[in-house]
Amino acid sequence: MSQTELTIESPLEPCANCTTLLIGAHCHACGQKRINPNELALKRFLSRAANEIVDIESSKIFKTLRAMFTKPGLLATEYLAGRRGNYIGPVKLYLIFSALYFLFAWGTLAEIRGGAQQRTARTPMVVNIARKRNVDPAVLADKIHQTAEKYANPFRFFSVLISGTFLAAFYFRTKKYYVEHLVFSLYYYSFDFFCKCAFALIFIVAGAIGWKLSPHVLDLFYPIAFAYLLLSLKQVYKQSWLVTTMKALPLFFLEWLLFMGSMMAGFVIAFSTI
Repeated sequence: MSQTELTIESPLEPCANCTTLLIGAHCHACGQKRINPNELALKRFLSRAANEIVDIESSKIFKTLRAMFTKPGLLATEYLAGRRGNYIGPVKLYLIFSALYFLFAWGTLAEIRGGAQQRTARTPMVVNIARKRNVDPAVLADKIHQTAEKYANPFRFFSVLISGTFLAAFYFRTKKYYVEHLVFSLYYYSFDFFCKCAFALIFIVAGAIGWKLSPHVLDLFYPIAFAYLLLSLKQVYKQSWLVTTMKALPLFFLEWLLFMGSMMAGFVIAFSTI
């Protein structure tokens, strides 16, 4: 059979994703697999779904979470070494977990700590403003907390930039670029947010099944977060345990101040706009 006859009998098909003419089973431009005419048949669809579920361990999100929990600092080390194909990048991971935190965990943790909105509703300033506007103080307090949450998120992102500056100051002798310190901060903050979301979820599930957990359970976050920071610093900056510990202690305190500062900034704006 001649090349002309082959072309007539088997014309090249365009890729469904990028329209490049296909040569073989996969597109050489974008990598997408050639679409089978029976791709959406129920049997084939269920088979592919089962394969994807079984193969979830090899997915990027699973690898990222596994590395984040079992090997503190590895994600930053791999990213800075240029090995970025197997894990989610620092900015994307931070945005995912910060969004989860502000969507449900922040309010949940505040309530667990003792009813933050109820305390706000009882403050003289809120009571006076509510009386003047003829509204329920609880309704006004809820609006204040929603506004504070709205503005705290960008302040929290800005605090990551400050955190990178702290690292640059503590590790100035390492001659690293500022962005290298920023990558470390983004991954650490991602763990911070995820850990807080996990604590909030534990309380939600416990409440749903009738268990009463003490608010002091939340205090476990601090030793966990400090241990993670210590191990991450040791992995990335590779200094002695003594030096790393002496730097981790003030860095952890500064991180706590940044978190409280971002929350307070959100409330200052909320009170000034009500």
